[in-house]
Amino acid sequence: MTHFLNHYTLKYTPLSPIHIGADESYEPGNYVIDDEAGALYSFDSRAALAGLSDSDRQQLLAIVNGKPDDTMLTKVQSFFHNHREKLLAFAKPPVPTAGGIKSLYRKRIGQTAQHEGQGRRVINKLEIDRTFYNPVDGLPLLPGSSIKGAIRTALLDDINDGKSLIDRKQTNQKLQESLFEGKFHTDPMRLISVGDAGWQGKADKPACQVQFAVNRKRKPVIKNGKLLQSQAEVSNLYQLLECVAPHHYQGFTGSLTLLDTQSVVQDNRKLPKPHLHWTAQDIAKACNDFYMGLFWREINGMKERDYLQVDWLRQIEQLMDKGLTQRLHNGEAFLLRVGRHSGAEALTLNGVRNIRIMQGRGEKPKWENQPKTWWLAADDIGNRTNLLPFGWLLVEIDPKTPDSRLQNWLEQGNQDLVDWLQRQSAKQNALKQQAELRQQQEEAKKQAEQQRAEEMRLQQEAEQQRLAALSPIDREVEEFLKPFQQQEHDTRLLQALESDRWQGEDAKRIAQKIKELMADAGKWLPDFEGTNKQKVKLKQRSLKVLAYLQD
Repeated sequence: MTHFLNHYTLKYTPLSPIHIGADESYEPGNYVIDDEAGALYSFDSRAALAGLSDSDRQQLLAIVNGKPDDTMLTKVQSFFHNHREKLLAFAKPPVPTAGGIKSLYRKRIGQTAQHEGQGRRVINKLEIDRTFYNPVDGLPLLPGSSIKGAIRTALLDDINDGKSLIDRKQTNQKLQESLFEGKFHTDPMRLISVGDAGWQGKADKPACQVQFAVNRKRKPVIKNGKLLQSQAEVSNLYQLLECVAPHHYQGFTGSLTLLDTQSVVQDNRKLPKPHLHWTAQDIAKACNDFYMGLFWREINGMKERDYLQVDWLRQIEQLMDKGLTQRLHNGEAFLLRVGRHSGAEALTLNGVRNIRIMQGRGEKPKWENQPKTWWLAADDIGNRTNLLPFGWLLVEIDPKTPDSRLQNWLEQGNQDLVDWLQRQSAKQNALKQQAELRQQQEEAKKQAEQQRAEEMRLQQEAEQQRLAALSPIDREVEEFLKPFQQQEHDTRLLQALESDRWQGEDAKRIAQKIKELMADAGKWLPDFEGTNKQKVKLKQRSLKVLAYLQD
């Protein structure tokens, strides 16, 4: 029995911002935002320590050793913000942020947003949810599981064909088993393998950007003459998301592998039913049937509310009218919606869809076949225009030639981003060079200090060895002469010379060594506090003692 695998290369082009959660966040303790350029620079603890001086590290250590509460967190935030220039050289490549995020960061870093009951402070943590990424190079990644999940929804919808549930109590799992005519071991999705899609976008533009996710009503609701906002708007709820930017044609490359079971006995109970074995064109058709309808319903609804960016809307409409629609129809490409804020409609089946709609406080939720709001990508919290939907992705199957119209739109209309990245990269490279030079200077200074310390150690060892080799009387002479060598002369030395402690050859040897140390006995004068007349007498007395000892 032989199974054959059909392999396809998939090229993915993001048409709008895409955020696929990585269960990680940028936190103010591991990123800073350059106020001038709005560039987010992230760093790990090792990079942070490399960029800080010893005194900076001691200051940070004193902060984190404090009481672990909101006050400590705000101090850590403020510390990194105030030392951001030192950290940029050791940070990862910059990520552009929306203008409103830069302002929010500057206003709230190290602050608290509000107070709750009993004075408990609520800290502005300023977390930014990261999109899924490759841990090796930090570049975005489309996980195959997300792509496969979106394909699965479209295939289920194609089989269901808009039929409603007979039994409203039927679980989602039971519904899927019913449509796919079997349980896990005969699930037809086991014949489909979708690989992770790695980043292939051009390096001259940022792969990601940080934006707000804001909630807006789909239909205007007027009550008592006032236009009502969504509950999220009333509560000023928003999210900070890192998103794959819709600026790269064929920014990701992945794979699709289909198991061909034609040579297998068709009544094999270990395999899905024959009509559930799909080709690449079958998958493309199912995805386009499901997602294209949703795409145009959503675009037209947002267009009615004037939510969308005008340039983006115009380009999308032109692309769909000319060329791209035909390729979608031919099964050469298909549309998907993936990631966060794809909307409940992209995750549920037509005819089966039953979405819980939350009402005001104290009111019971309602169940309807579509949501009442959209989550949209925004540059600022208050924006009601110039917004973009999340999650739209174009997938091309074994493309032979590029779509020049789509490529020109995505790659030639973003020169401002190219210029931005060039400026930030040049700034970061300059800071890296300065940091490297500073580190070299510090290392040279450290090595010089270590060398001096080693030389002193060797000198001390040599001196100890020399003293150890002396006779007891010679060591005693050495101890007596040490104050002269250290220029610690006082009258006590003179008194010792005049005493009877040293006699004969020992006294002469001491006198000679004193003369040698002072170079000129006539210029030597022990330290003595007194009048000039007293000092002259002391000098005469010293010379007399020295002459006496040498006789």
